[in-house]
Amino acid sequence: MESELMNLEQSVHRANGKLASITWKIETFEKEFPDPDNEVSVLKLIKSVAQVKEEYQTLRQEILEVQQLQKQLTDSLKAQVTQVQGHFNILRDKIVGHKKIPQLK
Repeated sequence: MESELMNLEQSVHRANGKLASITWKIETFEKEFPDPDNEVSVLKLIKSVAQVKEEYQTLRQEILEVQQLQKQLTDSLKAQVTQVQGHFNILRDKIVGHKKIPQLK
């Protein structure tokens, strides 16, 4: 648990560094191109990045849901196989049991 917390802290630190880098790059770009039309382009880029991030989160959630469904299906199939094996064993025992004891008519 402690190592997971350290990994999370390192991940947050790296993310903060990347955000600072992006902010610096945007500010540098805006200073080099003070034209308002370019600012609109930067805003469009930021919106595009936000949209990609949102789509990634949605895709990730859908993948998690598919994995959960796969696990449920696997568990269900295992239970059904176990049940079929049980029925097979019962039928086999009945058949073998009938052969050992001859029935009188």
